[in-house]
Amino acid sequence: FSWSVVVVANRTIVSKRAKHHASQMRPRSRNLTQVHATTLEDIVYPATITGKNTRCTLDGKKQIKIYLDPLDREKMERKIDAMSCIYCKLTTHTIGIDFSKPNTFQKKVLENRKAWRSRCRWCEW
Repeated sequence: FSWSVVVVANRTIVSKRAKHHASQMRPRSRNLTQVHATTLEDIVYPATITGKNTRCTLDGKKQIKIYLDPLDREKMERKIDAMSCIYCKLTTHTIGIDFSKPNTFQKKVLENRKAWRSRCRWCEW
């Protein structure tokens, strides 16, 4: 298929000021930030989020940058623009998505993949 398919769960956000009984607490999975975080995890699903950077400008605007696992670069590189656009449509937050620097273990894994691909003539990825 030429189109990417993204499956996102339907989650409920409960306001702080919602009418409820005094003995009932709002579950942490229903607050706004938790729902947006799990939505982001759903959108970037095959990859894992390794870091998140929030920069506040002098205007009061926030720039959010998400770092993905460098081992998933080959699978996710062409989907980055679509993922940021989908997240913006669902949450109205603009984010930047990039890949983090590989650590020593990840460098060895990437080198092994490259060596295996050079030996394997029939694989295309």
